[in-house]
Amino acid sequence: MAKFDNGKPPIHLVPTKCITDAAAVFGFGAAKYGENNWRHDLDNMPYSRHYSSIMRHLLAWHSGEDIDPESGLPHLDHALTQIMILKTTADYADYEKVDDRYVDDANQ
Repeated sequence: MAKFDNGKPPIHLVPTKCITDAAAVFGFGAAKYGENNWRHDLDNMPYSRHYSSIMRHLLAWHSGEDIDPESGLPHLDHALTQIMILKTTADYADYEKVDDRYVDDANQ
């Protein structure tokens, strides 16, 4: 039997724990704000909000705080989830509305 897997993403290479850990954070967000609430804000939430959240979680983790005190879930899982949301925003949102990245013309 012929298989036509060429060009398909190798999903089996993605660590399953990362997927389930991100799902736990999405579940926390769904319980707090409603399921898929973040999807409704794709055209309203600037990149800087996502970036700031990612960095706050990474800085807390880097400073030695492994667990987010509000959710009880790891900061790294929150950062991963926010990266997924930022990636989705970058892929599907109206970038003219949400792309608020600072461009330093002197460093280009």
